[in-house]
Amino acid sequence: MQRQIQVSGTWSGLVTLLSFSDSIEHEFNLSPDERYLMRLVIEEIVSNIIKYGYSESYTGPIQLECHYHNDTLQLIIRDQGCPFDLREHPPPDLNHTSADECDLGGLGIFFVRELVDQISYTHDPQSGWNELTVTKGRLP
Repeated sequence: MQRQIQVSGTWSGLVTLLSFSDSIEHEFNLSPDERYLMRLVIEEIVSNIIKYGYSESYTGPIQLECHYHNDTLQLIIRDQGCPFDLREHPPPDLNHTSADECDLGGLGIFFVRELVDQISYTHDPQSGWNELTVTKGRLP
């Protein structure tokens, strides 16, 4: 099964993507863990695109493709914002004794990297498109 959507790179676009995600959870018959993972990936990655990839003067498109086949969930997120390969983002420092010592941010990317089976990223300098693909096999 495959479904796709394109929205503007705005906060209202993110709301539309999350509603889209809600609608296909049942269509794909995803487990609660798969639903959580899909929502986490969409919310974290798209939030970062909106905050850091685009600017107030340019909010381009965000495309989302969702595939589910042979108990494998694959999400492909495309945008035309600043290139960013989350695989190269340093992990957060988790060696703090209290929450007050923690830096804000960076945990969403950390969780995405930890929870999925495979991540690929490409940037096409000619078209300006970034493409992030995350894949996760069947969750219990």
